[in-house]
Amino acid sequence: MTTLLEPTSSQDQGNDSSSVLGRVRAHLPEIAARSAEAEAARAVPAEIITALREAGVFRMALPKAWGGEQLDLVDAARVVQEISRADGSTGWTVQAASMAWFFVRSLPQETLEKEVFGDGADLMLRGAIAPKGKATPVEGGYRLSGRWPLASGSFTPDWMLAGFVVEGAPPLPDGRPDMRVALIRPEQVTFLDTWEAVGLRATQSTDFTMDDVFVPERFTGPLVGDNNIPAPFYGLPYTATGASHDAVILGCLEGALDDLAELAAAKRPAFNPRVVIGEDPVFQEKFAELHLRTAALNALLEQTGRVVMDRALAGEEPTSLEWFSYTGGHQHIHHEGIRILNEVMTLSGSAGLYSSNPMQRRWRDVRCVSQHVAGNNGSLRKLGAVLSGQGDAR
Repeated sequence: MTTLLEPTSSQDQGNDSSSVLGRVRAHLPEIAARSAEAEAARAVPAEIITALREAGVFRMALPKAWGGEQLDLVDAARVVQEISRADGSTGWTVQAASMAWFFVRSLPQETLEKEVFGDGADLMLRGAIAPKGKATPVEGGYRLSGRWPLASGSFTPDWMLAGFVVEGAPPLPDGRPDMRVALIRPEQVTFLDTWEAVGLRATQSTDFTMDDVFVPERFTGPLVGDNNIPAPFYGLPYTATGASHDAVILGCLEGALDDLAELAAAKRPAFNPRVVIGEDPVFQEKFAELHLRTAALNALLEQTGRVVMDRALAGEEPTSLEWFSYTGGHQHIHHEGIRILNEVMTLSGSAGLYSSNPMQRRWRDVRCVSQHVAGNNGSLRKLGAVLSGQGDAR
């Protein structure tokens, strides 16, 4: 595997076998070898989920005070990226479960500290933050019903996450409805087998439903509210988790470039079988360009992520320029990533079309990731407004 710019790490974690990334690297060959099996089964193999859980990936962003690893957003993204280089569905499963805790940061700290994390941070979370549920206030909490899509995770969770709107509540000061988020036990929901998608097929990003489920008030918080999780990452503005989405794309890109390098060393053009395609100067120039464009995306995530994380560590808010460079970077990486993979597929010729070639799976996986709201968030427009002197566009 060749990477032009090796990402840096604030903890040099990749060279330490006791770090999350060091532990994960021991499992990457098996993840890659079983990627086709995972897609066919529409689930990441249970043995891989168990191994990754033991490696600490599902607690990697949680605070050390509660038993987590407390990686910052860039180091956590690097873990996701390396897993995604082996298999996109596994990378997506890890990013979804490990980052979902960000969206319950507004729950009361006593609830989080004692009732959720009282026995440690080695927990699995699934759910959907979109406020698709409707809740009626009752004594001590809410009666919650609804149907939520895209609850990624081919595992049995310890907790479910669900966004909802409080019916009959007055609008918030900014005019939006009263939207909240809840933690619920998995036995209170019904999973529906709805995930038949073009890519990320092993993620089990299914729908789930609830019907008149009682949720205690203390297990809810404002959808956009104050942070009660004691780690700097959680103090960042809403949508801070986009780096992990970028990481899935970048990992799949690097994996596809690896696939193309193998193909270039072996494939011979039908009408010129004396050479392999890697000897073609036109191919060589285009292949180099794709590597450089991918390296540029890596550098963009690393640089903008470090800037906003440094602000969080200092207890400060990023400036508008810093924040929209980071979130606008998500939008650019999502769109440029699928463009690069389209060109990788073109260079592969007919070889890339066969289901036996992992390149086409990476292509489909990135097509799915690039549809996510994290990559279609309007931040490029807001960044342009700041850059053109139109003031703070938040």
